Amino acid sequence: MDKTMLGRLGKTRMDATTWTYLKEMGGAFLIYAIVLPLSIYVLQGHPNAPWRFPLALLPVIPVGLVLLALVRGIGRMDELGRQIQLEALAFSFVGTALMTFGYGFLENAGLPHVNAMFVLPLMFALWGVGLALAVRKYNWTADRL
Repeated sequence: MDKTMLGRLGKTRMDATTWTYLKEMGGAFLIYAIVLPLSIYVLQGHPNAPWRFPLALLPVIPVGLVLLALVRGIGRMDELGRQIQLEALAFSFVGTALMTFGYGFLENAGLPHVNAMFVLPLMFALWGVGLALAVRKYNWTADRL
């Protein structure tokens, strides 16, 4: 691994790739922040409307845009960045699988049912933990080159 790749981890100046990612992600989150409360408000006023199901699913579109921005951002990364993201995603996938599968068995033993909407935030939280661990791992390796 060459020093220029490892040096990119500690870069403080924002490059064009990062700026593009932040614009895409920020735009998706902005749309989500507008669509979610709007759909909840309209649904509360029209609980029996025939169009309530498509309206309830409307916030999924900006969530899809967030995921698209993440995938595109990873596609623009160098090899080390992709490796770090792969390890973080693997940590998130395995952690989410173990936690949700395990909790499913605990529900059989009497714990309350948990809404499936909590799975994606759990995945993102574990991705963040995995990302911190992977960055730390590669910084640790870089110190010893």
